[in-house]
Amino acid sequence: MGAAPEFSLQDHHGDPATLAGLKGRIWVADFIFTRCGGACPAMTARMSRLRHDVPDEVAFVSFTVDPANDTPEVLARYAANFKSDARWRFVTGRRTDLYALSTDGFKLAAMEVPAAQQRPGEGDGPFLHSSKFVLVDRFGEIRGYYDSTDEDDVKKLALDIARVQNDSPS
Repeated sequence: MGAAPEFSLQDHHGDPATLAGLKGRIWVADFIFTRCGGACPAMTARMSRLRHDVPDEVAFVSFTVDPANDTPEVLARYAANFKSDARWRFVTGRRTDLYALSTDGFKLAAMEVPAAQQRPGEGDGPFLHSSKFVLVDRFGEIRGYYDSTDEDDVKKLALDIARVQNDSPS
């Protein structure tokens, strides 16, 4: 499905977060924001449960689509609420970099919804983003997209993680 995009951002501890830092690891990515009133809390809870269903060497990266609000400190509090561990990083950076990472790199939707088009109580809030989980193998190749709102799709993700563990480079 293509190579995972390069990125150089910052995690919820203030440490660099890069594609190179994930080299050799299988990882799962998603795009969220901490003020989300819709899909994000459910996505993050499902990601939290998924960690317990896959081997410990699998990493997780949650990229924010709201970097103006989601500073490393805000992301650290959010991560703590979901009992994240050392293998799950919440990542922020420049808005243009994060949106390009989502749309150009991972081919997923990410955009700010203009204030005039926002409807209080409807949707996720001021941002539109994909609710997909993305599986990346240890060679940096995107191996699949999974609907985080579909329990069967998340189970398929766990099975695919087990399958790609035994893959060798193409």
